[in-house]
Formats: sequence, C-alpha cells, structure tokens
Amino acid sequence: MTDIHSHLIWGVDDGAETKEQTFRLLDRAAADGIDRVICTPHITPGIQPFPRERFLEHLEEAREYVQRTDLNLQLEEGAEILYTDSTSRFLREERIPTLAGTRYVLVEFLPDSRLEEIRDALHRVYATGFIPVIAHLERYSALNRTAQVAELRDRVQARVQINARTLIRRQPFLRGRFLDGLFRNHLVDFIATDTHALPGRESCMTEGMNALERKYGSAVRERILRETEACFGS
Repeated sequence: MTDIHSHLIWGVDDGAETKEQTFRLLDRAAADGIDRVICTPHITPGIQPFPRERFLEHLEEAREYVQRTDLNLQLEEGAEILYTDSTSRFLREERIPTLAGTRYVLVEFLPDSRLEEIRDALHRVYATGFIPVIAHLERYSALNRTAQVAELRDRVQARVQINARTLIRRQPFLRGRFLDGLFRNHLVDFIATDTHALPGRESCMTEGMNALERKYGSAVRERILRETEACFGS
C-alpha cells in the first residue's frame, strides 16, 4: 500500500517532533502493511517560509534508518499545501514539491472555506498544469453533496483523498450519508493516514482499508488500491 499523506518527518511542521519519533512512526507504517510513503509536510506558500533544506536532510536520515533496519519502505518527497494566493506561482517556479515528483499536488483548505473559494483555488491549480488532490475532503463543511465533488472532478480533474481514520470512527448521520455517496459513486481516489504523531495519529491504513471493505465491498477497496498504484507506483 502507498500512503500519499503523512507528516512523519520530524522538525518541519506539526507532525513528528523528534528523530526518534520519526523512527517509531516508520516502524509503525511498515508494520501496518505500507511499503511506500509520500512525506507531505505542511506548506503555506507566501505566508510562512518552509524549511525545505531541513526537510530534505531529515528525509535522507529517515531513508538511512529504513535501509539500516531493513524496513520494506520507500520514502518520497511531497507536500500538503494550504492554498494561498501564491500557490500557483510557487508551483510554476517549482518551489513546492509535488507528490512523488508527479503532476499531482495535495491541496488543503480551512475547514470553513466557502465552496466558491475551493472551486476557484482548484481551477487555478489545474490551470497551472497540475492535478489537485483534495486533502481529507471530509473536513470541509462547504463540500456536502456528491454532485459538487463530481463537478470538481469533471471541471478540473480534482481527485479526492479521505483519511483512513475517518473510515474507522463512527460519523455523524448526515456526514456519514455524504461519505456513503462518495464511495458508492466512485468519487474517492485515495485513502491515506495523515500520520502526525504517536499515540493517536499514527498509521492505521490496514484497519481503515478493512473498514472500507466491510462497508463498501472488496471491489471498492481494490479499485482504490489499483488507482493509487497507477498514479504513484514506482
């Protein structure tokens, strides 16, 4: 399994705080059945400087740990981008890592962002030549109908990521119906862990995928795994 959304590299955002915590999270990811992780620290273009050199240095140390301990893990560079007015320019100037060097970029919004703001932002990313992946779509109150998500996919090729932990915990009735509609209409592309720290926000991909299969069937699970591999497989 490939995890496209993870904050396990220490010292660059609100994820892992220490090298030792990163190593524990790597152990957990490997034990969880993940064999490829795209490391996606938070980036806020034009507002908060991102320590990319430190990130790359720590990413390399994490890779050395994986090799030293014989973990079956491949680590890739990426980012979770909080959309700002500078995002498109930073993408054009290659100042923001894409997901594993692909045209896909992981984009997040504030939970209370208006639908028009989200639409406009995704259009701007797409117009720059990239494919936007909406990070943890279940968090945005303005996106609450499957028709809205289908429109974004049609207009700007937007893709959808849902957190594995969302599949495990019980959802409020209305939000649960919305998620049901997303999965039953094939509007979810990726499941990811959004790993931050131990305990409580560590990798839970296997448990999440098992919950997905129980609720929506093995065909949905296999489709998501297959499409993730097609987009990000080595």
